[in-house]
Amino acid sequence: MSQVWITDRPPSPRYPLYTRANAGEILPRPVSPLGWTAVWQRGTVPGLADSHIRWGSFHPDELPPENAPVFQTFGGYMFTNWTILRMLGERTPGLSAKILDDAYFGDHPDLTPFEPPPDIDRADLAEKLDATMRFIVSQHAMPAELDDGRALALRVRGERPDFATTSDTDLARRVLYLAGPLRELFNPYCYYGTAVSFALGPLTMLCAESDSTLNAALMSGIGNVDSVPPSQAIWDLGRLVRASPALTAQFDAGLSGLDARLRADAEGASFSGAVAQVRTEHGARGPTEWDIACPTWETDPNLVLALVDRLRLADDSASPAARQARTKAVRAEALAKLKSHFIGRDDKQAEIDHAMRLADIYVPAREKTKLSQMIVVHEVRLAADELGRRLAERGQLDDPRLIMMATADELEQLIASPGELVDELRRRRRRYDELAGLQEPFFVDGVAPDISSWPTRGGATEAVSVGDVLQGVAGGPGVVTGVARIVRDPGDPRGLEPGEILVAPITDPAWTPLFVAAGGVAVEVGAPMSHAMIVSRELGIPCVTGIVGATSRIVDGTLLQVDGSAGTVTVLERASTPR
Repeated sequence: MSQVWITDRPPSPRYPLYTRANAGEILPRPVSPLGWTAVWQRGTVPGLADSHIRWGSFHPDELPPENAPVFQTFGGYMFTNWTILRMLGERTPGLSAKILDDAYFGDHPDLTPFEPPPDIDRADLAEKLDATMRFIVSQHAMPAELDDGRALALRVRGERPDFATTSDTDLARRVLYLAGPLRELFNPYCYYGTAVSFALGPLTMLCAESDSTLNAALMSGIGNVDSVPPSQAIWDLGRLVRASPALTAQFDAGLSGLDARLRADAEGASFSGAVAQVRTEHGARGPTEWDIACPTWETDPNLVLALVDRLRLADDSASPAARQARTKAVRAEALAKLKSHFIGRDDKQAEIDHAMRLADIYVPAREKTKLSQMIVVHEVRLAADELGRRLAERGQLDDPRLIMMATADELEQLIASPGELVDELRRRRRRYDELAGLQEPFFVDGVAPDISSWPTRGGATEAVSVGDVLQGVAGGPGVVTGVARIVRDPGDPRGLEPGEILVAPITDPAWTPLFVAAGGVAVEVGAPMSHAMIVSRELGIPCVTGIVGATSRIVDGTLLQVDGSAGTVTVLERASTPR
């Protein structure tokens, strides 16, 4: 087995430490060659470097945007460069490398100490950093550039050509052209994502002085979060099914062939029209939506129908709107408790008000910039999908998805002489499937990992025992007890019943409609501002992330208590056999 995947590069000597933290949430599987080279290498990597330079944490001579090691792949898995983020922390007033290490890794035994480079202190960056800090903490409303970014994304979507009359060459050109908008949009996504720490950090410290369990509630019920409307849309479809005996019977008959069955009668066809509207409005959403090789709601209606199938079972009281209303009340109560602890301390009262104002701006800002990105990523996906479909239809590719094994630089050759590449693309797909079955390391430190030594994914692990307390990261506040239901794919959530504990390897916005049906959520991967955290807080669902090995250690049907305020999952009763 070769030691290097086509997208891999050696670790950076200057910035040697990489981690799957956060990156594992964005791209849990190896990334497709076309997805990496068209979206990441050409768009988001330089966009992140632009963001660091804009922030003032790096000078362009330290981080050339076109070749910055901010993200890299090893064995096809994307890693975030943690040395670069540590340097950002050290250089930014109010942050430090230790603060970032503690927030993401806690006492992780494999984390090497930070050794600042000799030039960590650069006087030429001080003025820029100072201006950034003053801008970030002085805002009173969401910056206008985020609306400009959404307008750009919608313009790109509106410029989608008529694929029926678009040439192969123009499809390939669209795939390459969209790297420009992606770079432009990734800059504010990272810039304002970093700004969230200036609300999260002060609130955490204030709560530590009074009641640490208040922190998750204070970051809840903010509203105007773009990851929530898709859940509401799926909920509304579920209500249509729940209210109709005919539609209920169709879903009860199973998901296999459901789309075709629905279209066969008048009521089903009307419902399919409503599904089509949701797929048009929220079509960019999907599991692992950052990789164009993965399907989304627009490209695969079954992803939507599978979610509707679970939400139709939930009681009306579980609606996202009702949950958000309850969560806002919980937030107001937590704020009153925090303020009461500092009665007579005008300085602390002002700190609380300031931190809450920044949270109200930057939490929604992060989600808004993320969705703008996804809209454009999806346009790359659709153009590539259409080109792959044509090549397969002409018998030049075995499978339309095989195009995702090509690189962006190979598209022109693939169009002109597909026969010259097809054997190589087949070999890459076999290799990709092999890599997807391996467990990648959590850290890479200076030396490219020997892929032949990676263990097989999903190997034997020790199951949890009654009384075990699994410590993770506090997310959505509250405590709930329920039966664990292991779900590894949001496109196949069969078995999840209302009120059960959703135990998942990772979550992105495509998963979040399932949160509505769940009583609580336990996730293997996720940081304080991960999408699982943000959405669970908005919907008032107890959530804990960072439960390593949750889907393999917790047996389906185990009775769990999830404490989203304390960040713990307690095993109350083991299932005798998996359901």
